[in-house]
Amino acid sequence: MSASQISSRARTYALYTGAPRQAACDAVAALQPHAPLIPEPAQQAQLLLESEVFYWVLNTQRHFFEYPFGIRYVQPTPHGLSLRLESNASLESLLSGLLPCRAPMRTGRDQIYGLNGVRIYARTDRGIELRRLGQPTSIQLTGPSRRAFQKAETALAQRIRSNGGEACRLAGNTWTTYEKQWDDERQPIAYESTWRDAAWPPSGLLRRPGPLHTVAVPQVVTGHEARLGEWWILQLEHDSETGLRRAELVQALTDPHHGLPLELCGHRDLTPGGSLGLALLKSPDRTVALQLRYDRIDYPIKKNHAEMFAAIRRRTSALTGEASLPAMPGCSATG
Repeated sequence: MSASQISSRARTYALYTGAPRQAACDAVAALQPHAPLIPEPAQQAQLLLESEVFYWVLNTQRHFFEYPFGIRYVQPTPHGLSLRLESNASLESLLSGLLPCRAPMRTGRDQIYGLNGVRIYARTDRGIELRRLGQPTSIQLTGPSRRAFQKAETALAQRIRSNGGEACRLAGNTWTTYEKQWDDERQPIAYESTWRDAAWPPSGLLRRPGPLHTVAVPQVVTGHEARLGEWWILQLEHDSETGLRRAELVQALTDPHHGLPLELCGHRDLTPGGSLGLALLKSPDRTVALQLRYDRIDYPIKKNHAEMFAAIRRRTSALTGEASLPAMPGCSATG
């Protein structure tokens, strides 16, 4: 591959993964000829794990970060996925959702919170690798220092213990009794046939977080799932001074070569001419949907968040211009 080809493909890789220029060039140069820039998981187990990880990303990363979800960029391969976290704060909140624990309930039986059967498989100077016991899976978390990882893990285990729970990862390379029972009863959501059939959008979004900050300019992104994973909703909150860049984000997400197999099925402004609105993307067979919800909120900037908001504003002000979505009279953005 020539230098110009590497450079061109690296720009696209960076757009979808969020990777900085040099990391994108290195990743593209290492690809086999004709290999996809954003590969899909080679194993169903990896796909399902990534779908669960994205579920917990939406549940735990609901704070203000410089980048959406506190993820600076990702590095996807057919056999695993690496998440480069932006800070110790994003690490601490994400670990609380990924590392499994037995959580006591006030009524009824205890529950497993987090990724059932997942363990810290390996460590590096600036990261850890998570794998699910007995399965060919790999999720790497990198960015913060080794000390930051150890501090976050210790604090999480202490918090779980103080609440009367059990940090399952401390059992080592084996299932805890409660985890095994939870799995034998097929309690984890990934056993639901509906979820398994619709696991590709959350996995695909986790492998393509870049457009949420390389194409769109929300100050914060939150979301949730519905209908056992058949619907995914992303709430994109903007400040009053930035464009919404809806058409640009839809184009990136539905790109036939690097995006997801989704198509725009409808959009509307909840307030005509205003900034509140919806855009609905669906799979060609209409079984899976991604709804983008837009809003403008000017949050009061507290002193302890001033530096974070300044970083967010620098990011969102770097992209300007805004195209229009095509007119789609009679099409619904809600179902």
